[in-house]
Amino acid sequence: MEKRELKDGLSGFLRVKNEARFVGSCIESCIGALDELVVVYNDCTDSTPEILKKLEAKYPDKIRIYPYEHNVQAFNLTEEQYNAVKDLPDGSPQLFSTYSNYPLAKVRYKYIIKLDSDQLYFSDEISRWRDLCRADDSMWRVKYAAGWVFMTYFSLYRRVSARIGRPCLWMIPDWLVRLFSGVYRDYAGWRMVRGRGCIALSGFNVFKDKEWYIPFDGVNIHPPYNGEGDTVICKLSDDTKFYKRLPERIVGRDSYFVAETFHCPQKMFFSSPVWFHLHALRDYCRNKVQDYKNGHPEQFVPIEDFPAMTYQDVLDKMDPKSHTLYQRILFAFVHKAGVQSIESHLYLLKDI
Repeated sequence: MEKRELKDGLSGFLRVKNEARFVGSCIESCIGALDELVVVYNDCTDSTPEILKKLEAKYPDKIRIYPYEHNVQAFNLTEEQYNAVKDLPDGSPQLFSTYSNYPLAKVRYKYIIKLDSDQLYFSDEISRWRDLCRADDSMWRVKYAAGWVFMTYFSLYRRVSARIGRPCLWMIPDWLVRLFSGVYRDYAGWRMVRGRGCIALSGFNVFKDKEWYIPFDGVNIHPPYNGEGDTVICKLSDDTKFYKRLPERIVGRDSYFVAETFHCPQKMFFSSPVWFHLHALRDYCRNKVQDYKNGHPEQFVPIEDFPAMTYQDVLDKMDPKSHTLYQRILFAFVHKAGVQSIESHLYLLKDI
């Protein structure tokens, strides 16, 4: 990575292709919580570039837009295309990983967060992390000891749950999470500032027909939750970058892909939810989810009712195939620490 003099603060970066439907709402939801936003777009055939230019003019001190003028080969590839792309060397401009690294070379702040266009962000939640990034304060405080204790106990809960094959919820009752989630967050932030931790973010999947729902369907991506591990806030370093990722299995696929994996060499800490995920409203997904809802209406919970569900209720309703055991274990903390945040952020869905 090119050596730069980075400032204390938080840079968001966003990769965009044909996101005219969502990108404006996405950026408006998070721009107030960032010190800057770097957006790169590639091969757009809709009005995405025009929308981005208007937002850049609206926020000239925060948003910088860059076209990525290479033929990126990533998704919906034929077998012939896949065989050609998978052998390209790291750094080839056609790789999605190279495209993803491009905005990292443009950021001006020490900390970064990857954003996605089909997400509406809880600005107040991200702002708390941004304030830590601005302060860049690595001084030890006594309360961090309690955060370390909970981190160690949470790791024990995860190991026991993995060994048994299900989340051992009796090990992390609601009262324990309420008591320790704040100091755990503080300790995680201290580790992040020291360059020895990253904050894994997550959110809620949502779907709308006549009203808004939290889906438990078998079509959407990991309902009712989204994220937890693939989106982080971290301190930028030479080792923070994207690499080429090949699919683990391609048997029976009609199309192939060569995606990316994000390498952040820091211990991962987990946070309460910070977004609504709109993937189920994408044109290629909406009809499938709607058909599933028509046949299984009980798998869609009105969004106002979801905060009243315990995590045990969620597990009982969740399709085990939608999440790995690892995810089901982790989402217990996410749910307990932040399900109530839904109520204060419903306004984000008003104009969608």
